[in-house]
Amino acid sequence: MEVKLNMKNKSFIILLITVVFMIGVAGVGFSSHEEEKGVVKGTITETKIVEIELTVRDDKGKESKVVTKDAAAFKLGDRVVIKDGKVTKEVKPIAGGY
Repeated sequence: MEVKLNMKNKSFIILLITVVFMIGVAGVGFSSHEEEKGVVKGTITETKIVEIELTVRDDKGKESKVVTKDAAAFKLGDRVVIKDGKVTKEVKPIAGGY
């Protein structure tokens, strides 16, 4: 049983494989940027030393307030992550390449 492919069929198969590959790569890219529930990432916009309360504005402009015992570790403009009521500085991923 021999299958002969002409040039039109070969081009179609290559195009199909390329499109499937591109959709797969795009899917991986979108899935890596999903937001985690209960996690706020943003910039500190206000600190109150008396109450040790931080106001954090996320990238969409929504403000969240959190009380922390370690307010001295943070300053205005720091990028932070709030998860389970705990505040930590945001660690930037290493962007590849030299």
